[in-house]
Amino acid sequence: MKNLFTKYIPHGLMVMVVIISICALVARVGYTSTYLDPMSQVLNNFNMTDTYFQIMNDNSDEQMDVNFDVVMYDISGCYSRSEIAFGIQRLYDLGAKVIALDVIFGPNSQDTLANDSLQRVINRCKDRVIAACRMVPNYDSFIKEESYFVKESGCAEGCVNISNETVRNFSKTVTFGDTTLSTYVNEIMKIAYPEVQKKWEERTCPEELINYKHTLFEKYHIYDDLYPEDVKDKIFLMGDFQDLRDFHDVPVKINGSRRICGTTIHGYSISTLTKDGRLIDSMTDKEALILGFIVTLIFCIIYCWLNEVYNDYSGFLSTSLQLIIMLSLVFVAGYLFIEKQYNVKLLYALLGTGLAGYAAEIFYFIWLRVKKMLGQKTPDVIVKEEPVVVEAKVNDAVEKDDKE
Repeated sequence: MKNLFTKYIPHGLMVMVVIISICALVARVGYTSTYLDPMSQVLNNFNMTDTYFQIMNDNSDEQMDVNFDVVMYDISGCYSRSEIAFGIQRLYDLGAKVIALDVIFGPNSQDTLANDSLQRVINRCKDRVIAACRMVPNYDSFIKEESYFVKESGCAEGCVNISNETVRNFSKTVTFGDTTLSTYVNEIMKIAYPEVQKKWEERTCPEELINYKHTLFEKYHIYDDLYPEDVKDKIFLMGDFQDLRDFHDVPVKINGSRRICGTTIHGYSISTLTKDGRLIDSMTDKEALILGFIVTLIFCIIYCWLNEVYNDYSGFLSTSLQLIIMLSLVFVAGYLFIEKQYNVKLLYALLGTGLAGYAAEIFYFIWLRVKKMLGQKTPDVIVKEEPVVVEAKVNDAVEKDDKE
């Protein structure tokens, strides 16, 4: 260990420099070259939580969960605003806690009577109705789309924009340029669970991870018969469950598919906040970067030690150690996620550990040639010559004893 601070740690740090240089080069080239864009997408979408959720759902038959407080209310096939107004009024009269409309009603100049009917119902039920809005890109800005009845009724309104990529997170607010809007889920929580929403406000993380543990929700169609016990004190999420434009990718299979309705995704977000043991604390990006740096540096130091002391077996030993470290990280992170509801972000640790071997080869290739140019002996020569010198001294001592 006498060379730890004079050789192995400095060499490990140099290997770290090579790893950082490789990552910076790939990021730079990927930014300017479209052929490397798939690589950047893979890194951006890398998330071990997808695997952990899949493990949790593999035993869904034994661990099936039901959220009786959230109900899916399907209006597919119903194009009459008068009938929708009647459905909202019926839910309100039967005691629904919240009626959240995951549909945007634009002005309809052809049927003013239906418009007026829906407007009057929203005006009467506005204390428990939440309207949807969304921001739509328009050249270099955004346009807000909202239902025509919002301004007059004064009902609550939440943004329903969902990521076009795999949906993993939700938040209290979303920002588009200079405009910040409260989300659909946040507005629902304010009315249905004000105390839970206050606790959520106190959390510092900007986004929460949606817990996709398999959950069943009650579901009714607007034309179904409803009774007070079906409705009272429940959250009704109204949406068109046949509109494929509102289907989004999710990281695990839900009812046999990885594309589900956005309204169902909102239901999972609400369940994450309200069901016990669903809310997951997540490591920050800064903490993940520090973890990745420490793990990678330790592996680089050990790699350099193996390479210089056990040169003949360094490839086998370093690769084995690399696999052990990476599998151990995944196992520990999986245990913390499933059992302790804590998300350890492993991207930087796994990426650094995976690149360490290649980066070390680059470093030693350069370092040995620099040593050779300077006329100094390489570590391989030193390691091989020392035993010969010792053996010669031992033989001389034996011969001297024999003569005496």
